Amino acid sequence: MSLNIGGAAKSLLRNRLQASLTLIGMSVGVAMVVIVSGLGLGAHQKIEAQLQSAGPTLITIRSGNFTPAGASSTGQEDGSGGEVGQGGGALSAGDGGAATQASAANPNVQAARRVIKMTRFHSPATPLGEADAHLVSGMQDVTAVASSMDGNVSLAPDTDTLMHVVHLNGFEASWADMQGWKLASGRWISDSEQSEGAAVALLPEGAAIRLWPGVPTPLGRALKFNGRVVTIVGTFTGQDIDTQAVIPQIYTNLTQARELLGRNDYDTITVRAGAVDVMSTLAGRIGASLRKLHELPADTFDDFQVQTQSAAAMKGLGTSPSTVRSVHSNMFNLDQESYEQMARSLRKAGQTFSLLLAGGAAVSLLVGGIGVMNIMLVSVTARTREIGLRMAVGARTRDVLIQFLAEAIMLALLGGLLGVLLGTVGLATLSHTLHWATAISPTMLVLALLMAAITGVVFGYGPARRGAILDPVIALRSE
Repeated sequence: MSLNIGGAAKSLLRNRLQASLTLIGMSVGVAMVVIVSGLGLGAHQKIEAQLQSAGPTLITIRSGNFTPAGASSTGQEDGSGGEVGQGGGALSAGDGGAATQASAANPNVQAARRVIKMTRFHSPATPLGEADAHLVSGMQDVTAVASSMDGNVSLAPDTDTLMHVVHLNGFEASWADMQGWKLASGRWISDSEQSEGAAVALLPEGAAIRLWPGVPTPLGRALKFNGRVVTIVGTFTGQDIDTQAVIPQIYTNLTQARELLGRNDYDTITVRAGAVDVMSTLAGRIGASLRKLHELPADTFDDFQVQTQSAAAMKGLGTSPSTVRSVHSNMFNLDQESYEQMARSLRKAGQTFSLLLAGGAAVSLLVGGIGVMNIMLVSVTARTREIGLRMAVGARTRDVLIQFLAEAIMLALLGGLLGVLLGTVGLATLSHTLHWATAISPTMLVLALLMAAITGVVFGYGPARRGAILDPVIALRSE
């Protein structure tokens, strides 16, 4: 095979102009494949990012269940009295026997008759702990989990602050990103400080004035607790942070919060879903899994709350309680239909875009393949006498076929390598100049080279076969 490769290289060098033109055609085709693949992958990643940011993707889990059953956001409809609704079992007057039989055959009615009515409550509710957080973190469609705990803590008497009680919030590293916090000054608590339980904390911007009036910056200031001194290392802003609260809020790591609050259970576990279109389904799976973990019987209400971000936004202030329960009980279906439809539309648009570009890339690669076929046909015609001579001294049909196939494959691979380089440069140019969404993966580059090699085999086989089946006598007599 080494002789074939060497002979192929020599043959291409003898026909530099033709080989160069063919290389250009092949490299343009492969470059188009790389660019199209990069644009398609970039578009896919951007669409998925938009699905994560286009709507509410947070699910909050709390211990206890202080919400009426009708306010459940897990998809159960009810009649505001705690019983599961029967979804289509009602009949209007005058329906007659046929309507009664049709209703009895309705799968929704049959399922409702098998539902065990929930009448019992688990008291006290099971506290949220590491087992709950570990359970949800391993579930499909979960991209991040952050536990938190909070409570009021008294400061030491000799603390140089105006206030002597603060509301302490312990959080995990991913919490800040989930809540959309933005750093105002100083720095965030580092991962090592989170894991080691370092005595550092953050303050909401504007809250420092309630602790140290007249102080230009709280950075480096200390809060003294009984047996503990916590240093402020940064301030931040956030949508749900009340900087005017009567009791100032401080935020620190969970280890620090456990020591200062004197407990280990969590107040909330916040989950981020991979996309908005899986929110409702994921909330339902979380609820079912937590029921198994807490070993709740079928007739017992949840001793926890699983609330989607959409349901949490429905405050219901000034609204009739029955209306609020009705709206909340249908949030599951509303989220599912609206966000799933949006996700399908965005993904279909991305697929259409990728298919259109793939069509153009296929045409370019076809043109490059035709160029390979053209130069191989010219090469076979120009080397007919050489072929006859080789066959006269003992070369077999298979040897001649492999010789010309090696030339075609080498030409295609060289064009492929050049095309990969051009495609990578093209994607970088599009990303930095036009700010298009692009992405490059090693798998994509390997596939581009593989496609180039396959193109060389497919378009080079015909000319190679034509040269291999020449009659040696006729080939030797050719001029």
